[in-house]
Amino acid sequence: MSPDPLAPDPVLSAEDVSVKFGGLSALANVSLQVPSGRIVALIGPNGAGKTTMFNVLTGLQETTTGRVRFNGADISGWPTYRRGRAGIARTFQRLALFTRLSVSDNLVASWESSHRGGVFGRGRSLRQERVHQVMELLNLWPIADRLAGELSTGQGRMVELGRALCTDPHVLLLDEPGSGLDVKETAAFCDVLRTVVRGPSAPAVLLVEHDMTLVMEVCSALTVLDFGKVIACGSPEEIRNDELVRAAYLGDVSVA
Repeated sequence: MSPDPLAPDPVLSAEDVSVKFGGLSALANVSLQVPSGRIVALIGPNGAGKTTMFNVLTGLQETTTGRVRFNGADISGWPTYRRGRAGIARTFQRLALFTRLSVSDNLVASWESSHRGGVFGRGRSLRQERVHQVMELLNLWPIADRLAGELSTGQGRMVELGRALCTDPHVLLLDEPGSGLDVKETAAFCDVLRTVVRGPSAPAVLLVEHDMTLVMEVCSALTVLDFGKVIACGSPEEIRNDELVRAAYLGDVSVA
């Protein structure tokens, strides 16, 4: 699929990224774009290279070739902390919460750690306003005082998303956010993601996800990896009807 001429400029992009571990090629000339105000997905079977690409985008993994751009700047040499401070936020497949802090304190800690002087008490009114907004958006008030370690997986996913939003990111990388969610929680999460990307200062979203119902529901474009290579890129409908994708990942046994 050729790039959509109507799509906004990408906030984050990878250009011909390759990663090799010894003689193993984890990624081979992979390119993808995360346009402003959009939700896009990176999908593929286990071992396809999705997590490696997330690690490349966030600075946890160096590339063998290729580069990463953020708001037009080449950030390939930036360390992880610099990317985070610039506005790249990530969640992980395994929940990474402060389990002995309350839900609200988890969000406060995230805001303070990502804003200059926040840990010294600067910007308290801004912190209070942002945490309040995120709590409201994600419907976290009923569990605001509960310890994060006592939450269900679905609740924990929302809190982790809240922590990421409290950093005021330009782009959100969500690693299997639908993992462990039931049907009702998945539907609620889809609604939240649609709300998150609305507005002039809303972040773009790139998600890695195996729940195809969630992906097809909220994403405007998908990139499909298999054995470290891009095998398709397009709209949900185009990906759904792509025979190579169906054979490699979507489980259509009628496709040779």
